[in-house]
Amino acid sequence: MSTRITSLLTAGLVAAVAGCASKPPAIVAVDGTATLDGAPLPFAQVEFIPELKNFGAEYNSSAVTDENGHFVLVCALGQQSGAAVATHKVLVSEYTPDDMRGMSGQAQAKLADYQAKQKNRPIPAEYGVLAKTPLTVQVKSAGTYDLKLSRNP
Repeated sequence: MSTRITSLLTAGLVAAVAGCASKPPAIVAVDGTATLDGAPLPFAQVEFIPELKNFGAEYNSSAVTDENGHFVLVCALGQQSGAAVATHKVLVSEYTPDDMRGMSGQAQAKLADYQAKQKNRPIPAEYGVLAKTPLTVQVKSAGTYDLKLSRNP
């Protein structure tokens, strides 16, 4: 009799734990345009950080805006297009091309030249800090989610 009770309790515990597992959020296509004080924000790094329990950075999505401030997000999970269906904190910061990331004098000179040519700068620092960014986006379905930044929030 005690073996049967133990088996039933074990089966019940396994079923309860399996039922508590969180279902991963859907990934949906997300694009948008970033503007700063109403003007397009070209060549900026955009990151959507979902507020999810039981899931990590694999659900973060990012993009670099084009010359018109337009972006198309790519989720870190499998490098698939889009973002998780969730509420996201959004970071917007300066983008540094790979060939300008070195510490050599040549790389630093290229970076200084690149940054001097960027339009609609500087990006206010608070938009690049997770604890300070005022940007929050709730992704409910595939679509366009525009980001409106301001130098005077």
